[in-house]
Amino acid sequence: MVWFFLRRSPESDDQTVRLLSGIVLIIAKELNWHLFLARWVYISMNNSLHTLWYQPVFSNLLENRAENAAIVGFGVIHISANLAGISFWQCPILAATGIPCPGCGLTRATMQLLHGDLIPSLQTHAFAPIFFTALILMCLVLVLPRSMTQKIISSVRQLEIRNGITAWVLFSLMFYWAIRLIA
Repeated sequence: MVWFFLRRSPESDDQTVRLLSGIVLIIAKELNWHLFLARWVYISMNNSLHTLWYQPVFSNLLENRAENAAIVGFGVIHISANLAGISFWQCPILAATGIPCPGCGLTRATMQLLHGDLIPSLQTHAFAPIFFTALILMCLVLVLPRSMTQKIISSVRQLEIRNGITAWVLFSLMFYWAIRLIA
């Protein structure tokens, strides 16, 4: 409004800019806009991260029988072939970049786990028991009756929503991968 009451000349434009800047600063100081903005940004980002972190991902995968069956089928074939001495899958990320991916070593560690060698399995890849447990859970959801499957999926969903377990596992896997790359 101040803009319209001033005379239009180069001097008045400069004065107007200074006057408006001063008014905005006074209002910002009085109303603590910078604190309000900082809080709003923090809260909105925090809510987005919270929503993302506690989103049920694994339980949704368990509910989708086609995706679940495809992952279980590939996992069982892959582990069985490696147990039989047939290695048909090399890590494409390692082959392309020379840097191991976060999952490099999981197959060997799972095979060690299946042979009952827990300590060597954990030394090869610390997440092998977690991923093997997830694979077993996915197999159970495929073969158990629908009533039992719904209870399992509901329990997993509650765990994901309450604790964000899937996000924690994936975050920990990335941290573990970074430590392995550095060491």
